Amino acid sequence: MLKLRYLVLIMLIAVASGMVLLAHGDDDPEGDEADTIEVVLDFIPTYYEHVKPIIVDNCITCHTEGQIAGDIAFTDDAFLIESYEDIASATGTRYMPPWMPAQESLPMEHNRSLSDYEIAVIQAWAEAQAPVGDEADYVAPEESYDLAEIQADQILMLDEAYVPEENVDDDYRCFTFSPDIDAPVYLTGYEFLPDMTEQVHHGIIYLTDSSASGQIERRNYEDGRIGWSCYSGTGINTNDEEFVGTWTPGTLPVLYPEGTGYWIEPDDIFIVQIHYNLLIDSQPDQTSIHLQYADGNNDFQRLLTLELQAPVEIPCPTGVTGEQCDRDVAIQRAAELYNESVRRPDALLRFCGQTIADYADNTGENATTYCDFDVPTELTVLGVFGHMHELGAQFHLELNPDTDDSVMMLDIPFWDFHWQDRYQLIDPLIVQRGDTVRMTCTWDNTLSENPRYVVWGEGTEDEMCFATIMLLEP
Repeated sequence: MLKLRYLVLIMLIAVASGMVLLAHGDDDPEGDEADTIEVVLDFIPTYYEHVKPIIVDNCITCHTEGQIAGDIAFTDDAFLIESYEDIASATGTRYMPPWMPAQESLPMEHNRSLSDYEIAVIQAWAEAQAPVGDEADYVAPEESYDLAEIQADQILMLDEAYVPEENVDDDYRCFTFSPDIDAPVYLTGYEFLPDMTEQVHHGIIYLTDSSASGQIERRNYEDGRIGWSCYSGTGINTNDEEFVGTWTPGTLPVLYPEGTGYWIEPDDIFIVQIHYNLLIDSQPDQTSIHLQYADGNNDFQRLLTLELQAPVEIPCPTGVTGEQCDRDVAIQRAAELYNESVRRPDALLRFCGQTIADYADNTGENATTYCDFDVPTELTVLGVFGHMHELGAQFHLELNPDTDDSVMMLDIPFWDFHWQDRYQLIDPLIVQRGDTVRMTCTWDNTLSENPRYVVWGEGTEDEMCFATIMLLEP
């Protein structure tokens, strides 16, 4: 068996030469508003008999103290009854429970969306002014949605809080940790626990081997502070780097599919990149990551993550003019702020077989880009993940587009930056050599408070068209 990282290198070389690659994730889809089926009820729902079981089944797990939405706990019946209008609005628009994939996506695990019937019950209850009913009528659901429980076999956390750089809007910082193991293990899950949630924009967990230790030693504390500045990846020059985990707002604890994991050796090195958004202020942060391991003697299948990038070309909205709307100015800005190459936007276009002329019809109100990736060998896809920033409107990942055999791997018709998740497929998807994966991103530049031409950039107010695909090692 080829060593996992060696295989990654082979596939990335194939991609760079025009052959191509794929993406990664963890969960399941269901409906947008356009797919809603009208449900007619022949009864008037009450809170205890009809509505509370829905809330307990679908909402309590996150709306509990200490959980992702614990600031609004759902443990007080009186509070929930009084909040009937807000509950009806949030569920009727499918804003809650948060689940971005539409029904057109492949079926995925852990679907948090409500059924049309459940939404109809809540709407009818609210329209009837929230009748309470008899508390004795409440019957607890047999099985409710629950968060994955991660066994913290190792906790990655700095001994002292990191204070992000001052006088910048975005600080990308890399920190390193050694696996606390004496023999090889499989990484089978993780939970990313941001400390200062208002400033932690996203995090990535990389894995490299000991060949990178010299570079890391030179980079660490190079500016007098722990870690090092690391826009556009880790900044470590190595062919042995893997992308094993991500966190973005809305990401819940992640368990990889049963019987799978990323291979970890004792002398490997974790590099954790954290993007701090400092538009408000800078506060000391001590984010932690819980890692779950399984014995390396288990007969597990090894996981592999591949990354996709597509161009970002977002003009100013109609009626907005000025130097900030010039593409060259946007490219120079990204280069100066994030140590980006001024050639990156055009390089992304060339990689995708395009020129800027292909996006001449883009408008600030509806800017779309895409890239096609040819699959180099038969692969087994276990999950998908898409990433944009706050101007995002739609995200699509499609297999063999414009053919009778097309498959919508991930369809997000209403992007919400605050509820990005890693989606695991219920059934693995086998893709064949010669298949094509198309990633498409759409943005709305009118969502910006200070609209300008936007190209690929690392900052919160910049944009990305990015995906990962979680695969079994061939």
